[in-house]
Amino acid sequence: MSGRKLRRRSAWTRRITTVALALVCILLTGCWDEVNLQDVSYISGMGVDYKDGQYTIYTQMINFGAVAKTESPQPQSQKIWIGQGKGDSVLLAFYNLSRGGYTTLNLEHLKTIVVHERALGKIADVLDGLNRQRASRYTSLLYGTKEPLESIFTTENFFDQSPLNSILYMPGPHDVQYTFTRPLKMQNAVQQLREPSMTTLLPALNTTEAYWQHGSKKMNTQLIDGIFVFKNFKYQGYAREKELPGIRWLDESFDKVFAKAGGGEQEATVSITESDHRFRIDSSAPDKSIFRLTVQLKGHVVELDGQMTEREIVDSIEKRVREEIEATYRFGLERGMDIYHLEHYLYRYHHGYWKNHVKGKDWTPQKDQLAEIEVNLDLTDSGKFQLTSGT
Repeated sequence: MSGRKLRRRSAWTRRITTVALALVCILLTGCWDEVNLQDVSYISGMGVDYKDGQYTIYTQMINFGAVAKTESPQPQSQKIWIGQGKGDSVLLAFYNLSRGGYTTLNLEHLKTIVVHERALGKIADVLDGLNRQRASRYTSLLYGTKEPLESIFTTENFFDQSPLNSILYMPGPHDVQYTFTRPLKMQNAVQQLREPSMTTLLPALNTTEAYWQHGSKKMNTQLIDGIFVFKNFKYQGYAREKELPGIRWLDESFDKVFAKAGGGEQEATVSITESDHRFRIDSSAPDKSIFRLTVQLKGHVVELDGQMTEREIVDSIEKRVREEIEATYRFGLERGMDIYHLEHYLYRYHHGYWKNHVKGKDWTPQKDQLAEIEVNLDLTDSGKFQLTSGT
C-alpha cells in the first residue's frame, strides 16, 4: 500500500474518531436538568381540610440547616413556613398554592400528611389525589386531627431542636416509652383501607399545653390522644384514648405500658414489656361465631407501696387488663365499630364461614360474641422488692 493511501486512510480515521467523540459529548451532557437548591422549596408536611365544598391544604417547609443538624441543639429557634392553598381537589389546591411561591414547590421530601376530621369522609379522594402526584411518597406518615391544621404545624420543640424531632415526623422514640396505637404509613393505611372486612385505626394527632412549660410560659406540644375509625374507606367516627384502653394490649407493635396493681395502701406499679394475643373461634353455631381471646403478658415490678404478694399483683393486673379489653369492646359495640378486627379475622382464617354468613352484610360484633377473655401475666422480676408467692 502506497504512502498516499496510508495518509488518506489515516485522515479518514481521524475524521470518524472526531465525529464519534462529538456525538459522545452531546449524549453525555449530564447537567442539562441541573436544579439549584435555592430554586426549590421542599415541603416536609402537608395538612388537608375540606370545608364548604373546597379542599384547603396547608404545607410546612423547614429550614435546610435545621434538617442537617437534627441531633444537636440549635443556637436559635428553628424557623418554619406555612403555606395555604384552596381548590376543588387536593392537586388543584396545591397548584393554586404554587401561584404564591417564589420557587418551585417540591413534594419529594414529604414526610407527613395530616387530614382534618372534616376531610376524613373523603379519605379515598384525598389519598387518590396525593398518590397521583408522582413525587409523593408511600412512606409518608398519615394522621388525622380535630384541631386547626395551623396549630399542628406551629407547635413548639424542646431545646430549639429541628421541627423534625417531633411526633409529627419521628414518632418512634415516643412509641418506645408509651404504647397506645402505632402510627400508620401511607402504604399501610391504603393497604388496610382496601383490605376486605378490615377496620382501620388512624392515629389522631392533636396539641396540648397540659404537660410542659418553658420558664413561666406553657408549651404547646403534639400528642396522639385518640383514633379515627374506618371500615372500607367509610369513616365511622372518633374515639379518645381513655375510651379505648384495651387496644394497646392487642397492638402488634406493643412496647411498654405501666399498669397499677392493687389500690389504697397496698399498691404496686408493673412495667409490662410484652403483650401477645391470639383469637380462637367456635363457629359451630350456624348463625353466630363465638370468639375467645388469650392475652399473654410479661413484665416486672418497678414500684411497691405496702405489702403485696406476687399472686396479688398478678391477679390485680390480669383483672385490670381484662376489664380494659371488655370496656373497649363494649364501646365499639355502642358505636357500631369492629375495634378488634373480628370480621377480618373471620375473612382471613375462617373464609368459608365468612363467605356464607358475613359477606355482603353490614356485619358488626354482638354483645355475647367475645365470650371469653383470658389474660396471663408472667412476672419475671420483682426488682429490689422482696415478694412472697402468696400460695
